Amino acid sequence: MTVRDDWAPSAFPAGTASVPTPTGPTRDWAADGRRERLLLPAAVLVLGGSRLLLTGHYAGLDGTAAWAVLVAAVGLAAAVPLAAAVLPGVRRWQADEARVLHALRAHVDPGPRLRSRADVRARRAVRLHWTGRVMPVLPATLLLQGRWDSPDTAVPAAVVLVVGYAALVVWNRRHTLAAARWITDRPGPLRAVPPPPWWEKWLDGRHVLALTGGYVALVVAVTVVMGG
Repeated sequence: MTVRDDWAPSAFPAGTASVPTPTGPTRDWAADGRRERLLLPAAVLVLGGSRLLLTGHYAGLDGTAAWAVLVAAVGLAAAVPLAAAVLPGVRRWQADEARVLHALRAHVDPGPRLRSRADVRARRAVRLHWTGRVMPVLPATLLLQGRWDSPDTAVPAAVVLVVGYAALVVWNRRHTLAAARWITDRPGPLRAVPPPPWWEKWLDGRHVLALTGGYVALVVAVTVVMGG
């Protein structure tokens, strides 16, 4: 694979959002990053709204309070795209994130400045591969909690939830496979991967399961003690 180090933000003046791609034309990475980030608040709104319509609750709350929490969650998810519109530093970070994601998906070298970030992103994606197996559990539990006495609302909301989570599972699988391919054959020159921080090992499924088991055991113990 031909490595093009000119496909790197470091080869251009600071703050430049549009850089040449390996195919020649200019690509606006800031715009790509903005589109990527806007998908998150859209997903939170669609899935959260469907959950509220199906079950009548969100984050353990009902009614107006549940809708208020959902609106707050959408606002938090949209914070980065909104900040990127006015803060150059956030805009550059967003553009770099878009480059890294594109590099992982297309299996191409992102340039010398972003290689380490792509290496770390791929490693963490593989550690989190278990999330794809857990995703189908949530819509299944929500379907069991559905207010089926109001089918005109519950049925469309259930369809949106199932389709939405199915899309997330497909995306997660593709992202994980791209990350695994990256780890097996990293584009660009040979290099050392930054060592993982201490907390990164807790992202894998075994450690999360251990934490979950410990939490459940603690809740049971506290319940028994308080009940006694």
